Amino acid sequence: MLNATSIELFFIDGAGGLNWLGQAVRWIIELFGSYVGLGIIVFTIVLKLITLPLDIYSKSKMRKNSLKMEKMRPQLEKLQKQYQNDQQAYNMKMMELYKKNGYSMFGACLPMIVTLVIFFFVLGAFTSYSQYSNVRVYNGMANAYSEAIVAYAPETGSTPVISEPVPYIRDGESEPQKDEDGNVIYLITRTVQYYGEENFVSYTQVQNLYTSDAAEIADPSSVDWNGVEAATSYYIQTEAVLSSSDENVQAALQAIRDAHAGDEEPWTEEMVAEEFVKQRGRDAAEDYYDNNKEGFLWVKNIWLSDTSYTHPVQGYSDFRSSASKVNVEITEDFYEEVTANLSYEKGTANGYFILIVISIGSMFLSQFIVSKSNKAQNELQTADGRGKKTQKVMMIVMPIIFGIFAFMYSAAFSIYMITSSLFGVLSTVLINLVIDSKFKKIEEKEIQEKYNKRIPRSAQQSADKNAKKDKKK
Repeated sequence: MLNATSIELFFIDGAGGLNWLGQAVRWIIELFGSYVGLGIIVFTIVLKLITLPLDIYSKSKMRKNSLKMEKMRPQLEKLQKQYQNDQQAYNMKMMELYKKNGYSMFGACLPMIVTLVIFFFVLGAFTSYSQYSNVRVYNGMANAYSEAIVAYAPETGSTPVISEPVPYIRDGESEPQKDEDGNVIYLITRTVQYYGEENFVSYTQVQNLYTSDAAEIADPSSVDWNGVEAATSYYIQTEAVLSSSDENVQAALQAIRDAHAGDEEPWTEEMVAEEFVKQRGRDAAEDYYDNNKEGFLWVKNIWLSDTSYTHPVQGYSDFRSSASKVNVEITEDFYEEVTANLSYEKGTANGYFILIVISIGSMFLSQFIVSKSNKAQNELQTADGRGKKTQKVMMIVMPIIFGIFAFMYSAAFSIYMITSSLFGVLSTVLINLVIDSKFKKIEEKEIQEKYNKRIPRSAQQSADKNAKKDKKK
């Protein structure tokens, strides 16, 4: 009868921890199930609504300042011509005008700083959650692989099986090892089959003991195994696999034999059975991936960047880097075995740069709206009009920075940036409309008050009476 063949399994628990913001991202996104992109959009809107009071305060201040600056334009343009080559003198005169007209330079700064800090917090949270999600999917694949393998484990119960002592010979050597007294060292192995509660997983623990004690050799069951270094190994029942009455199993076994018939080193039946069981594990891992992968429209893996040189299933070195950041250590053999059926996903494009282009476009639109809102400030804050040139540079630089972020980080973060930019554009337009309307009413009231002061009181009363008569008619 063929012996049970050792095979390694890969049960993994968890995928590292997330901070409170990462947990918030996870909670909102997971509410939408497989619609991950929608979850990210909703998370972004919720976050923008939370920070909306700060946004309103900041943008209102900026718009009011811009309108006040527009009101001061004739005076400031006159000062620009007068002090074109003396920025310091221009600043002093400009400050006097600011004070006279109630212009505040610092009112909008603090909310903008808070918003920027929140942006970097969200960037860190999305990065952590992207790594977490990728590792979580691979952990699920590993567990699916192992559960499929366990189906072929022998049902031996939990009775320890202790091997007969054999001389311990190291690899590459022909003579057995000896102790200090010249006695031959023997190797005794104890195998115990356990059945864990989680997922009803069965596994085998192997403990090796090196001894030269004749008494222990005579009675292996009397050996004290406490403290003996243990190695984890797993077994499949090769005889049960090879003698299966299932026609599909036999066809798969024969296909493996045929595939390796021309190998230099002939395959044994144990090797054929082991390969068959591994294939079942790989198929299970592939099924798990297909049912749990998280894409968005054309992007195959939303937690990686929308680029053609990024692949929906990472190479081992990239995956190991992500896994280590969420406290998961995975060997290359494990990774390659579990993802063996995903060679296409390891080589195909994850995306086509579309979200990156939209990120740049949405940020450019946002900067354009801001530039139009603060046109007077940009043109009049400097004696030589350099502020206008600076704003034009920012209209180019900021979209490029966002584009770099989109290249470096996941497609999920690109969706966040696009949604955030469009939300910002909408809020800016609405806030400007409200502030412009209020400012217009204030200006009309001021004009009316100036008019009232210029005409005699009697004339005013006469004008009021005539207005009442006209109203009655």
